[in-house]
Amino acid sequence: MNDNRQGTVAYGDYWLLLARIGMASLFLFSGFEKIVRYHDFVGFATSGGLPFAATVAPFVIFAEIAGSFMLILGWNARVAAIFFAGFCAILGPWFHQFWNASPERWQESVDGFFHHFVMASGFVLLAIHGPGRLSLDGRHLS
Repeated sequence: MNDNRQGTVAYGDYWLLLARIGMASLFLFSGFEKIVRYHDFVGFATSGGLPFAATVAPFVIFAEIAGSFMLILGWNARVAAIFFAGFCAILGPWFHQFWNASPERWQESVDGFFHHFVMASGFVLLAIHGPGRLSLDGRHLS
């Protein structure tokens, strides 16, 4: 499946590109949604106990949008993947405490928690294996 010759785009590189686009799409959409619904975002973050929510909100939005483009383009993709892995690993348990959720909110909380856990795991894989040759990071291999 993979062609390990230097400079050769392998079948797996197309899958890595598709995976990077898919993973980035969540945060790209989320970043733009936070702009459109800024006050709702700040209110949600504040209600979740995020310190200085109004102060950090612009940085979160910037990080989500910029990090998404970094992943899609494959530019410093490992750095973006490490950031998003940490982002997901911290925010999943912070905002989706299914162990404290009411019975009517339990399913939503457990789904949100594991959504973050799975995304963090995917970002760890991307950080370890890199973005592939169809990326700005992989361009020097051509």
